[in-house]
Amino acid sequence: MKYILGILLILFASYADIFLHRIHIIPVSPSSGPIPIFLGLFLLNYSIKDFSNTFKSHTFKFLVFIFIVSVVYSAFSDAPMDVISTEIGLNVITIILYCFALHFFTVENKKTVLFVMASALCVLGGSLLYDFFIGLPEYNKNLSEAVRKGGFGENPNQAASGIKFLSLAVLALINKNKTWLYITVTFMLVTVFLTLSRSGMASVILILVIGTMNSWSSEFLIKPRTFFLNSIKLTLLLIVFFMSLITFSEVIRESSPELSRGAAGERMDMFLGKSKVTIDEGGAAGGRALLLFKYWDDFQKNPIGYGTGYTSDRRYNFLDTHNYFLFLAVNFGFITLLVYLFYLGYGMKLSLDSPQFYYLIFLVLIVFEGFIANNIWYTRTLLICLAFFDSLIYKKKLYD
Repeated sequence: MKYILGILLILFASYADIFLHRIHIIPVSPSSGPIPIFLGLFLLNYSIKDFSNTFKSHTFKFLVFIFIVSVVYSAFSDAPMDVISTEIGLNVITIILYCFALHFFTVENKKTVLFVMASALCVLGGSLLYDFFIGLPEYNKNLSEAVRKGGFGENPNQAASGIKFLSLAVLALINKNKTWLYITVTFMLVTVFLTLSRSGMASVILILVIGTMNSWSSEFLIKPRTFFLNSIKLTLLLIVFFMSLITFSEVIRESSPELSRGAAGERMDMFLGKSKVTIDEGGAAGGRALLLFKYWDDFQKNPIGYGTGYTSDRRYNFLDTHNYFLFLAVNFGFITLLVYLFYLGYGMKLSLDSPQFYYLIFLVLIVFEGFIANNIWYTRTLLICLAFFDSLIYKKKLYD
């Protein structure tokens, strides 16, 4: 039974269930088929009494708080009822999936957990490689015309985000085996680079820098001597990485000339240092800088919050915040934002107390992700990885 649950988690974490439904291989939508099946099998396989231990986690309490706030703020929101109900429904699914995944990772052995996380990484990364070099089935016009590929993630930025979080989870499990560690790092670099995602590459560099400085250990090893030695290793690693990037880029351009033109070509030049990095992405149509100014102005006008679904309401906003901190502040007010900051700070304290260095790296990536995406807890790959990293903290506390 646990292997069936593991396979379903692999489908969820790699977006495979969504993609396979879109191309009609899975006849029912994830919410109508795979997710209910997962929940049903889970309840049959595990003790409800033991499952209740997951309610002790700080993340569960935070997610429940967000759910309660979304219900309360729906009372004075001007957003349409379908937008409000969607937001509340997503919060419910987030809580349930998080709890079930956390319980799975805390009770199953390391080999089973590694199988799930490594398989999810291989499926998502492999789908990206297949999509890039061969091509996945295209089910709409936008995908057929897209130069940048996303594999099962569809959106290249979403695919890059999923790959980096899954890679970090795998690294946390295999960090003592240097051979597999460097294989995983290489796989992460290649697949994220193929998405041409700027945020993805920035996150990968963060992982490389922080991981190398701590010798890729799960414990905290940063000391003056190790800092100096690891700085030399990091410098050499980044030089090799950049040289490989240049070589790989030229190979890609020769095999895929379309990546030398338009926005894809500009991004390729940016990675190679041949063009300037631009902050705005999308111009007047809703670049991140414009969204930042717009929603910051909205927050200043009403720091108490506009209500559930305000930023998702297309009558007033062309795009959502693309920023989780602003998403909380604008919709639910400054108090909710402060609670989230406390949640992050408490998580960092737990990582130091455990100690779990990879959990700290994960939180750093979460903070970074919060500045570029507003729906971070609705993204199942990130949510499953959150449950995995929380299990590193709570496994002994809940079940010893």
